[in-house]
Order: sequence, then structure tokens, then C-alpha cells
Amino acid sequence: MHRFALFSDVHANLPALDAVLADIAARGLDHVYCLGDLVGYGPDPSGVVERVRTVGVPTVRGNYDDGVGGRRGQCGCYYATDQARDDGAASYAFTDAALSDSDHEWLAALPDSLRIESSGLRVLLAHGSPRKINEYLLPDRTDAFLVRLAEEAAADVVCVGHVHVPYHRVLTGTDGRRIDYVSSGSVGKPKDGDPRARWVEVETGGEARVRVTVHRVAYDIEAVAAAMLTAGLPPTLAEALRRG
Repeated sequence: MHRFALFSDVHANLPALDAVLADIAARGLDHVYCLGDLVGYGPDPSGVVERVRTVGVPTVRGNYDDGVGGRRGQCGCYYATDQARDDGAASYAFTDAALSDSDHEWLAALPDSLRIESSGLRVLLAHGSPRKINEYLLPDRTDAFLVRLAEEAAADVVCVGHVHVPYHRVLTGTDGRRIDYVSSGSVGKPKDGDPRARWVEVETGGEARVRVTVHRVAYDIEAVAAAMLTAGLPPTLAEALRRG
């Protein structure tokens, strides 16, 4: 059997990231991967980039990393309301200014995806979907759609971030092969009603074939919310952090 850890969507929240990394280490997982979106919305983008670079976690490029790293002027995010769009613009401006030139270059150079083999399974690690960096694979996507994406990508296990909600779905491919989808949730900006930081543990091999455990880690959320306000980020972003 093989165990590895996945986390994503840190969104410039260094205390949450440090809590997750400590929890992963305490559980004895040596193989750790990040599914992108290190920056955006939170108060310490440069600190998060430095931590991930120093620890040496293999990382794919998220849509926010791509937008800021490539200095595109926007993050490729979806905003449902005018308030969310205004918050996003303020976040992008703050994040872009807070990062050094080397941070921008490092983010822009991250890979679109990573592939690993685990217990004989072909595992694809991506941010949005196998085909697009900012595509949302929400829990309500149809089985047929997800199967098609996995088969086109030649993957037995597809691991994604971006939706900020953790899940594990087991599907059956057109040839009868089992396909697993794993969403890693969010370290620094959860959207499932629980503000604690998220990461997932994936175990492959044995009778279960793929077993997924969602870990929720406490950290000082109020300190991060206060740092967001001090940095001049919109109060609505701090309140969203508290709600989870």
C-alpha cells in the first residue's frame, strides 16, 4: 500500500498552511503534493510561496498562481456577484504588489499537472480539471462527464483542487474500469461551512484500492482575519474566512 497527502487552495494563509504541514508530518506521510492556488485573498502570499519552496512540495499551478505569476491582470476566477468581483479585484491588486519578481516567475513556471504511479494506478494531479486550470469539478458533475475527462487523460485516479470542497467519488469507466476522483478541499479558504484547514490523505492498494480520509486542522483563524484587515483586504473576505 502507498500513502500520500494532498492539499490545495492555500490562498496566502500561512498559519493554515503551517498547521496542515505539521499535521501531515505528525501522521507520518512522506509524500506530499500541492494542487495549486498558493496565493490570493489571504494576507501573506510571499510567506506561503517561500514556505512551499523551502519545504520542496511538488506543486501544480493554480488559476490564481497563473494569473498573478503571469501578470495577466486577473485570476481566471468565477465571481457570482458584483461584491465578489470587487473583492476579487482588491485581492488581485494586493497579491500582485506583495510578491517579488522571483515569486511571480516561480509561480508562472509551475507545471499544469503532475503524474505519479501509486500501487500500479495512474494518478493525475491537477488544479481545476485534467483539461483546464480553472474548470470547476463540483460534486454535482455527472458521472459520464467525469468518466470522459479521466479516460481522455488516461488516468485511473484524478485529484483536483479549485472547488474548496473535499470529496471522493468512485465511478465506472466505459470499459468497466474503476475511476476515482479526489477533491482536496482548501487549506486557507474552505467553502463547506467548516473554517478549519483541510487536507486529504490518499491510500492506494489493498482491498479498498483507493481510500480517502479528509483531515480538518484547527489554527488561529481570528489572527489571520485580523491580518487581512490590517493588509487592507475587504472585510467581506475576512468574514468568509470565519464562516468557512
